[in-house]
Amino acid sequence: MTKRISIIGCGNIGSRHLQAISKLKQSLIIDVVEPDNNAKTLAKSRLKEMNPEMDNHKFNWYSNLNELDCASDLVIIATTSNGRANLIKTLLEKGHSRFLVEKIVCQSHIEYQELLSNMHSFNAKGWVNTPRRYFKSYQKIIHYLSDSNFYNLSVIAGNEGLGSNAIHFIDIFSWLTNDYQLKLTGEFLKDQLLTNKRGDKFLEFVGTITGTAKNGSLLTITFLPSDNMPLTVDLSGDDKRIIINETNQTILHTSNIKDIDLDFHTEYQSNISLDVANDILINDDCLLPSLENSFHTHSELFRIFDLHVEKILKQKNILCPIT
Repeated sequence: MTKRISIIGCGNIGSRHLQAISKLKQSLIIDVVEPDNNAKTLAKSRLKEMNPEMDNHKFNWYSNLNELDCASDLVIIATTSNGRANLIKTLLEKGHSRFLVEKIVCQSHIEYQELLSNMHSFNAKGWVNTPRRYFKSYQKIIHYLSDSNFYNLSVIAGNEGLGSNAIHFIDIFSWLTNDYQLKLTGEFLKDQLLTNKRGDKFLEFVGTITGTAKNGSLLTITFLPSDNMPLTVDLSGDDKRIIINETNQTILHTSNIKDIDLDFHTEYQSNISLDVANDILINDDCLLPSLENSFHTHSELFRIFDLHVEKILKQKNILCPIT
C-alpha cells in the first residue's frame, strides 16, 4: 500500500529529511510545501544527489499549505519555530496525525501547552527531532554506561548556537538518566546576545547552562564565542568515563571500560530520517522523545533564555527567540 509523507519547509534541514525519505524502498507519495523558490531549487538539487528510488515515489511540490489537500501518514515539520504551533493545529484540522517536529518545537510554554492539548484532541502523536538517539556510537556508549547510578555530562563547544543546540545534549542527559523533569539554570550565561543566521526574530547565546536530574546527576553545556573550538562531550557514569571530540569524530579518552570496541561517527540527517520515518510508519513509534516528554525541557529553556533576555534588554518576552 502506498504511504504518504509530507514535508513542511524544505530549506537546509528539510531538504536533508527529503533526501532520507527518498531512500525508503516502499512506494511513497511525497508532498513538499516550500514557498521559497531558492529553497525548492536547493531541495531538488539535493534530491538528485541521492539517486532516490524515483520509480517508487511520486513527488508533489507546493508553495502554500492550502494546496495540501490529502492527509499523510507522516508529516515532517522543518519550518522555523515561530508560528509552528498554529501550523501544526492547521495540519491536525486537515486530518494529519503523525508528526516529526524539528527542535525547537515552538516559542513559549503556553504555545507548547496548546499544542499538546490539540494533539490530544485529535488523538495525534509527535516526536522531537533530537537525532543523536539514532547515532550508533551514542547507542553503544549509552548502553555501556547504563548500569551507573550517577552521571555527569559536560559539553564544551565554540560559537555554534547555544540556544539552538543545547536541547540536543539535554536530550542525551535525559536519555542517560531516564529523567524528563530536569531542572536547568542559565545563571552562567554571558551578558551578550548574538544575531541568529535564521533571521532577526531569533537570538543566540553564549556561556553555560547547568542542569540536575532527580538522582543528582549533573549536566553542563558551555558554548564559547570562539569559531575554532571543537565540540567535546565528556560522559561519565560511576567509574566509567568517555570523552568524545564530535567535530573530529574521535574518542579522546576512556577509563574503566574494557572489552568493547568504541568509536564515534556522526550520523547525518539525510540518513537518520530514513530510519525514523521507517520506524514510525511500521511501528507507530521511534527512538526520539515524544512531544510530551520534551515539554518540560522546552519549558525550562524558554524560562532561562527569557529571563536572560529580560535581564539584558530590560523587556519581558512573550515568545522565546530561539529556533
